[in-house]
Amino acid sequence: MSFHHGNCKGNEFPLGMGRHMNALAQQIVDVFEHAVNGSGYDKTTLDQVARELKISKKTIYVHFDGKRDIYAHVVARQALQYKAQLAASVAALPGHTARVEAVVRSVLDMGRTHVEKTSEKEWLHEYEVAADAFRKATGDLLREFVQGGMDSGEFRAGDAVLVEKMVAAMIVEYLVLVNADPSYDRDAELTRRISGFIN
Repeated sequence: MSFHHGNCKGNEFPLGMGRHMNALAQQIVDVFEHAVNGSGYDKTTLDQVARELKISKKTIYVHFDGKRDIYAHVVARQALQYKAQLAASVAALPGHTARVEAVVRSVLDMGRTHVEKTSEKEWLHEYEVAADAFRKATGDLLREFVQGGMDSGEFRAGDAVLVEKMVAAMIVEYLVLVNADPSYDRDAELTRRISGFIN
């Protein structure tokens, strides 16, 4: 995934990737997102986006490295919104353990919803980009709660970054199992085991 391209200026890109978006780049992302929501990632083409915006495909490449780059922007924006909503929804919970468990349950629910909406092939295409963006968004929140729990003595002292990365790996690998067999449902057990691992 490449975010080095620096032609866009204007609105700051979500997740602090240092990329700025001008109005046209934002329109490209918006049209691409709408098309993916309607027909899926595999069926969405840059030709379709160019036709919708009445621009050339070459113009899209002035702003983005390709389809995957645009999708990374879509997912990063969604992840940022999701992080804000999730943080607000768990803020009132009584303690860091409850907050961590709520984050894990929410991520698992979101992952299951995504698996249900996409074919296995399409899920694998989107998986890496989506996993990176949501891992970053929820990882920051999870790390914050783990560190808070360590600081307050609710959790054992340790490296919150390492714990967050290990929990993220467990969740991602679990979702790979769910993608292979959507009826596989050990969400509650995974949540308990993660809570036990952190505590």
